[in-house]
Amino acid sequence: MTIRLRITLLVILTFIAISAIGGYAVFQSRSSAVEVKSVTEGVVPSVLASSDLVGQLKDVQLAAMVMVAETDAQLVVQENEKLAAKKATLEKALEFQAGQAASQAQKGLIEQAKESLDNYFGAIDSTAKFKLAGKDALAQASFFGNVVQYQAELEGVVDTLRIEKNRSKDTAIAALNQNLASTTTTISGVTAVAVIALALIGFLLYRQITGPISRMQTMMTEIAVSQDFTRRLPVDRMDEVGHSIVAFNGMVEKIEEASALVKQKTADMQAMLQNIPQGILTVIDGNKVHPEYSAFLETVFETTDIAGRDLMDLVFAGTSLGADTLSQIEAIGGACIGED
Repeated sequence: MTIRLRITLLVILTFIAISAIGGYAVFQSRSSAVEVKSVTEGVVPSVLASSDLVGQLKDVQLAAMVMVAETDAQLVVQENEKLAAKKATLEKALEFQAGQAASQAQKGLIEQAKESLDNYFGAIDSTAKFKLAGKDALAQASFFGNVVQYQAELEGVVDTLRIEKNRSKDTAIAALNQNLASTTTTISGVTAVAVIALALIGFLLYRQITGPISRMQTMMTEIAVSQDFTRRLPVDRMDEVGHSIVAFNGMVEKIEEASALVKQKTADMQAMLQNIPQGILTVIDGNKVHPEYSAFLETVFETTDIAGRDLMDLVFAGTSLGADTLSQIEAIGGACIGED
């Protein structure tokens, strides 16, 4: 697998990880939004309405008491009409609670409240009939003997329903909080795992790229210092780095061949200089004799002190030539040094 393909794979994995985390976050956010909506638009209003039931029940009780206590016949009729309106409001509120029942316990309490409400309204209707008929004593007896009893029973059921609603609300909110916490934990965990995995893959890719390059650099330095062109870097893969190592080994091999050729030619020249029966030397800058010269030159000059000596001193030592002549010869030789 090439380095380019590995980097592309790393980018793709990063994109997939980010997309997966983002998709999960969006899914959980929508799920949480649905749950929040259910709590805010369903559970909480139902709880508030259950609390209002107690007040509405008190309103009915107060209207019934006012009707029973009223002495004027016309006002009794009016109070009875008000009582009927409050009864309808209470009955409607109980029907709303029936539609919002979220558990079997709540449904059972609402059914029990409906039965108790029927008994309660029946007792109120009997009391109202006595009152409208002018039978005040029977109306008061019916009110305190039946209406109050059924009211107490209904209040107990409604209060139990309110407690059950509050418990259901607390449970729903706790479940919502737990779901949010679980979502946060999951996203954090998945993100941490993805970051660690991608960092590990990136580190391995970094090692696979920089390791061979570092070894190549070390090998170059060692070869440059030791001049050992026989050394080679091992090729363990054929990606971009592997091809670079192959090219490096090929370059070192060509340098080795060139170095061997130079050494061979140098050896040949040394052998030639040692065996040729002529005096051959090379003059370098400073009018000095190069250390490489033919061995026969020592016989010509009858000395071994040749390398590094001044040419004029070596050739014209003890000559009878004049200073002007020697100066001209030296100038001519200096002008020739470095020329083809």
